[in-house]
Amino acid sequence: MSEVRRQVARLASLSARYDLADAGREGKVLNEVIKLLREMALELDEVVQNQREIEEYVEDIDNDLLFLEDAVSDEDADDERFDGDGADLGDEGGSDLDGETYVELTCPRCDEASYFAEHLFSEDAVELSCPHCGYVVFDSAADELVTDDEEPEEAIFSQ
Repeated sequence: MSEVRRQVARLASLSARYDLADAGREGKVLNEVIKLLREMALELDEVVQNQREIEEYVEDIDNDLLFLEDAVSDEDADDERFDGDGADLGDEGGSDLDGETYVELTCPRCDEASYFAEHLFSEDAVELSCPHCGYVVFDSAADELVTDDEEPEEAIFSQ
């Protein structure tokens, strides 16, 4: 029980002890004030409980965001490995330290360059999306690149 509720209960017991309800108009007003205080104390307890639940929820969200931030920063570190720290990708692609070959594609929607593993272009049922805007830039079902006007062009290479 909260401190406010204890104090309201104490006021109610004092009111009952001194028979304030029978003491005329002032006693009736004081009893109504005590009833109002009792309701307010109950509402306050609900608000405090809801606040605790919200704090726990926000803490869970904060932990999830921290996890995502770590995952994104790991991906950023991987991206830096491909486009600046010793790997020369050039215009058509390149390879990282593991020998994997990558192909650079420029998204027709956002004009951002992205690098995709070359072996993905030879697999079946693969759609490659721009990591910046989500636009599909390659559809392996048609073995074609997807252009801005959404009419596929032939693939720039075949495996």
